[in-house]
Amino acid sequence: MVSKDEVMNALKDVMDPELHISIVNLQMIRNVEIQGDKVEVLVALTVNGCPLSATISSDIEKALLKLRGVKNVAVETTVMTKQELEQLRTKIQSQMASAAQIKSKGSGSVMPPGINRLERKGIRNVIAIMSGKGGVGKSFVAGFLAVQLARLGYKVGILDADITGPSIAKMFGLRGPLSVTPDRHLLPAVTKAGIKVVSMNLVLEEPQMPVIVRGPIINSVIRQMFQDIDWGDLHFLLIDLPPGTSDAPLTVFQSLPLQGVIVVTTPQDLALMVVSKAINMAKTLSEQIAPVKILGLIENMSYATCPRCGERMEVFGKSKGQDAAVKAGIPFLGSVPIDPQIARLADEGKIEDYSNPLFEEVTRAVRLNATKLLEPMPGAMPIAWSEQKPA
Repeated sequence: MVSKDEVMNALKDVMDPELHISIVNLQMIRNVEIQGDKVEVLVALTVNGCPLSATISSDIEKALLKLRGVKNVAVETTVMTKQELEQLRTKIQSQMASAAQIKSKGSGSVMPPGINRLERKGIRNVIAIMSGKGGVGKSFVAGFLAVQLARLGYKVGILDADITGPSIAKMFGLRGPLSVTPDRHLLPAVTKAGIKVVSMNLVLEEPQMPVIVRGPIINSVIRQMFQDIDWGDLHFLLIDLPPGTSDAPLTVFQSLPLQGVIVVTTPQDLALMVVSKAINMAKTLSEQIAPVKILGLIENMSYATCPRCGERMEVFGKSKGQDAAVKAGIPFLGSVPIDPQIARLADEGKIEDYSNPLFEEVTRAVRLNATKLLEPMPGAMPIAWSEQKPA
């Protein structure tokens, strides 16, 4: 019969798919029971509903079935407490900081990213645009917010994390494939205004072909779109999230060095009800994983203006964005009207040609709240928030 020591030695070769550290060293193995040729393992995951739980369980099973005398493996999972997770995060950060001190100053080492998080590299602020509901205009908000920030002189990038329904490349009139550096890093596409963009449609040979993948693959792709891209130095990287509160948004919260979230909604009660789920998700994961500030709520498609008489028409009902923001305890960043010109320019790939004073006010509110709420990550350069071109 296999011994417990043999089981633990075998499990040392099982790596956490995101941290690439042994699950034994991460203290994820909580109990091992051996009954004849069957081994039962209890694993403590770092977050509830971890999308890579199945991958970890499969890797454990494969590792233990290689042991002589083991024919059956059962894996059960639990979740680390907030205190356990914080202790583990502190331990890993301490180890990484010690390793970084050993490196030479010219090695380009940075402060540790924290548990489950990729390095921020030269990106000063990573902000996600999210909503619990589809069709509210997240991509437009992400795209035009990037345009506004670029007009103010900021260096901006957009990561289109909607793997199965990407639209950012089309809005900006971009086509793939992406270029590759000599060290095999991909370079983002660049718009006329200098906005750096990465989207699945810039990777596919045929943009109209569907991307049919399961959750764990989507998670891996999002991580690669951040980590394997040579983004260079950016003031802002905006993440255009897909709708919902499942794998892709969870991966962004858990893996990317996210600092802020902007929530997008429309006036309907249905939209507000679903968007509240996204707000609660952001608050919950901020407590469980790492602090992420909700910069505020934007109400898109708030109203339309009659081109003949100038009458303001509330197509989706009376605006409720400000009340919803107050109820959720987050800032209200402003309302954006329905404008047919948006659809036309997006279809033509000319969204950078669009101009709207109301969205300039929204951009100003975003920057104001970022000034108040965002705290620079370790090693981050200060951000110029004036109307003048930033440093």
